[in-house]
Amino acid sequence: MKKRVRMVDIARAANVSRTAVSLILNQVPGMRIAEATRQRVLQVARELRYDPGPRLDELGRVPQRLFGVMINEISSAYPIDLIYGLQSCANAEGLQLIIQVTDGITDRELAALHNFSRFGVEGVIYASSFSTLAEPPKAIDGFRHVLLNCRREDSAGLAVLPAERHGGAVATQHLIDIGCRRIATITGDPWQFASKERLAGYRRTLNKAGLNRGKAYEEVSDWSQGSGHEATRRLLDLPEPPDAIFGQNDVIVRGVLAAAQEAGLRVPQDLAVVGYDDREFAKDLQISSVSLPFTEMAERALLELASEKPIGRRTLFVAGELIERATTGKPAAPQ
Repeated sequence: MKKRVRMVDIARAANVSRTAVSLILNQVPGMRIAEATRQRVLQVARELRYDPGPRLDELGRVPQRLFGVMINEISSAYPIDLIYGLQSCANAEGLQLIIQVTDGITDRELAALHNFSRFGVEGVIYASSFSTLAEPPKAIDGFRHVLLNCRREDSAGLAVLPAERHGGAVATQHLIDIGCRRIATITGDPWQFASKERLAGYRRTLNKAGLNRGKAYEEVSDWSQGSGHEATRRLLDLPEPPDAIFGQNDVIVRGVLAAAQEAGLRVPQDLAVVGYDDREFAKDLQISSVSLPFTEMAERALLELASEKPIGRRTLFVAGELIERATTGKPAAPQ
């Protein structure tokens, strides 16, 4: 059986102390060791085929900067977009990420922070799979950190969020611009940050145009197709039914379209419809929708974290864009 090469073997062959070998091979920052000594130790380690793990091949190169990411879940489309955006930005900037999934459980968040400390990360991204008010563990204050897709209730620190209120306003203004005057909305869960903000943008835009017809034109759903369908049926039963509906996600809009078809309404001639999120199926169903800019948000958060600027107390809002399709009158692109 081949004898395992140890640090003491390298120290003897290179004629240096075991401490020096440990500092060099573990790339301890701030070590005061001559470059010639460092190179000699690395060369001896290679000749002896010392194999501490995957980092050995990187020892002769400039070490990459390391950052931690903790997120509550990655089981749906939105967090995957966040992770993809973070990883793409890290690759472009020559950074490395350690990603920990915590399920939003405090003990797991603390364990993740412990791991980040052990690996010597420069900073931490605290991310949420949906826009929300967050309560990160107090221990995160020991790290330079940025909140992604969430913020503290007191707005402390730096948070990067989608411009949800702006998105609600853009969707509503588009319906006004195409001539609609009885514009209803179907929100998601009323306690959620996104629901509140999108609704605020909707109301502000209607108030400015003098078209707000009150709460009778505001329905609540649980973000599902079924609840969107039921909400649409209630709206269509109004004495003056809407000529447009802003469904606050694309899944809701699938329910809107089904209810409109059952009622014999043409979309968009009788009922114009705008969704939100720009999910993959929105293109297939030709749903006009406001995009969620998760990739851009992730890039902004990581670049802020990796910069030399003070974090400060800021909330950065990243705006999505309206993609016009057939549900508001734009002809479908030829196949």
